[in-house]
Amino acid sequence: MKIKRFFAKDMRAALAQVKDTLGSDAVIMSNKKVTGGIEIVAAVDYDEPKAAIASQAPTTGFMDVSEDKVSLGAKPAVKAHSKVSPPPAADSLQALLEKQHNRMTQQMTASRHDEPELPEWARQLEGAKTPKQNPSTPPVNQLDKSHKSNKNQSAEMDSLREEMASLRSLLTHQVSSLMKDHKKRTDPVGAMLESKLVAAEFSPAVAGKLAGLSQHYSPADLVRALPQSLANLLDNQGDDIVKRGGVVAFVGPTGVGKTTSLAKIAARFAAHHGPEQVALITTDHYRIGAYEQLATYGKIMGCPVKQAHDLSELEQILYQFRNRKLVLIDTAGMGQRDMRLYQQLDNLTANSRIPIRSYLVMSATGQRRVLQDAVEHFKRIPLSGAILTKLDESVSIAGALSVLIQNELPLSYVTDGQRVPEDMKVADTLELAKQALAALNDTEQQTSQDTAWSNDSAYAFE
Repeated sequence: MKIKRFFAKDMRAALAQVKDTLGSDAVIMSNKKVTGGIEIVAAVDYDEPKAAIASQAPTTGFMDVSEDKVSLGAKPAVKAHSKVSPPPAADSLQALLEKQHNRMTQQMTASRHDEPELPEWARQLEGAKTPKQNPSTPPVNQLDKSHKSNKNQSAEMDSLREEMASLRSLLTHQVSSLMKDHKKRTDPVGAMLESKLVAAEFSPAVAGKLAGLSQHYSPADLVRALPQSLANLLDNQGDDIVKRGGVVAFVGPTGVGKTTSLAKIAARFAAHHGPEQVALITTDHYRIGAYEQLATYGKIMGCPVKQAHDLSELEQILYQFRNRKLVLIDTAGMGQRDMRLYQQLDNLTANSRIPIRSYLVMSATGQRRVLQDAVEHFKRIPLSGAILTKLDESVSIAGALSVLIQNELPLSYVTDGQRVPEDMKVADTLELAKQALAALNDTEQQTSQDTAWSNDSAYAFE
């Protein structure tokens, strides 16, 4: 057997060298990739004269592995070159060479960058070295992209919400303007009345209700029916504290006149039932002189006065006064945003066995929005009614009446001075309505004066 090694750039050239050198009966022993091309080891199973081999061997491109003859057994000599070549059998050298050539061509085409294909165990080893991603946990860069995408989507949604809110506000304004223009054309009397009521510090809701009467009354009848219509919107409980008695607490912001109003109610009740049926309690231990002020009123009227610092002490004092027909509780005046206010209100309703009725004391001099804010905070506890104070100091009570109507808060008493008990009376809703509507004339007079002053000023500057 003759064994030789061949080098070529590719498999086709290498097989051509093998065929030219050893003939078509040569057998491929091995093949592998080397630097610069392919290395093939081929063999032939018959001896050939050295001269023929030397003459046929190229000067370059292969290396003779062995110059000795290797005989594996007695075999008939086969000529290296035959003039007529029979067709290759299925197991002949040519068929094997073609199969080997096709297989190597497929392997080289399938491999990338001339890298040999790894066996299965090597691929598994390479896979073990590469950290596998948890299918349930996305990669870090994917998380970052997802987080950035979510932030971008959130920012876009916020921007879209702001744009929608601005569009809604614009549409509301436009629709409101269109409705006002339509009302001015279809109901000029009602539109004029509504604008005057709003200018007189009535709330838009109350002004709209009153202006709707223009569709049922003529202008002359509307002027006469307006005070009674406003009075019908107010809920009047009358002299309920004096008639019912019980345990009554006065609540409200600072400076609205809770202590003075309590003293007026106590004197009013004592005048009907006697001072021995009245008792006064104060829970105000924050303001200096709070207890002394109430104690002075109690000394004048001849009724006891106690101070309660906490809920348990309040319960004990109420038990001591269980035989009294009326027990009045003066609470500490606190701003509606003071956190201590909520604790004080909760203490009033903590014991359900004590039937305390709470009345909100409101100042008629307060602005409508301030009064509305106070009502919303003091609604933390059930309110049985309201007391409107300082009517003598108020320019317009339209705002206070609007708050009472919108919150459906009954009005029991009004005060218009500091005298005890003369400057307190049961609320007269019709009288209050007339007083509130009187501001319409003041508004008209002020508008006329402003117009006249504007004209005079225009003339002066000419």
